[in-house]
Amino acid sequence: MQLTATLRTERGKRVVKRLRAKGNIPAVIYGPETEPLSISLNKLEVEKIFHKISEALPLKLELNTGDRVETLEVFIKNVQVDKVTDEIAHIDFYKPAKGHTMKINIPVRVVGKAEGVEKGGILEILHDELPVETLPSAVIEYIEIDVTKLGLGESIHVRDLKLPDGMKALLNSQEALVTVVVPRGLSVEEEAAAAAPAETAAEPEVIKKGKKEEEVEEEK
Repeated sequence: MQLTATLRTERGKRVVKRLRAKGNIPAVIYGPETEPLSISLNKLEVEKIFHKISEALPLKLELNTGDRVETLEVFIKNVQVDKVTDEIAHIDFYKPAKGHTMKINIPVRVVGKAEGVEKGGILEILHDELPVETLPSAVIEYIEIDVTKLGLGESIHVRDLKLPDGMKALLNSQEALVTVVVPRGLSVEEEAAAAAPAETAAEPEVIKKGKKEEEVEEEK
């Protein structure tokens, strides 16, 4: 995805207010090898793609400096939203550098229908994002978690994830990300019994046979 931006040299509340009145959004770019740059973005252009982007998705920023146009690869680091209008008020962009790690949140995407849900459980997503420290080259758009084989009372933890080389999770390895909750009134033992109807059906048959044998003995 791509955005266009213009370098701005003037700063201050009045300047920012004028920018917003003209349909622009103030923003800043920074990074380990980049001096902070104040820029402005077109509000309509940002709003058009905003629902599609996340911290884990690199953006191409076409920056007009006045003398030339530079193409920068950046990540959204922070978005400030106006509490009254609910509109985007300011954006921070992070420009990574080779060999330097960065801290971002990667979306968690859950796929499949858990076995435990089929048996009456409730799937609970405890974290919809995973905070990580990562090299820019290791960044992925999302982390996919397949819950198909997840049974009643079972969870998938941070330790169960297979992250790319150059990326490490910033949550404790024991932290649960997704779990199948056992509803009140349904125990794991009851679920196991319900899953074996052949055995429970066979038991009354044995009892009936036993009664018939007793009756034969009495007649003798």
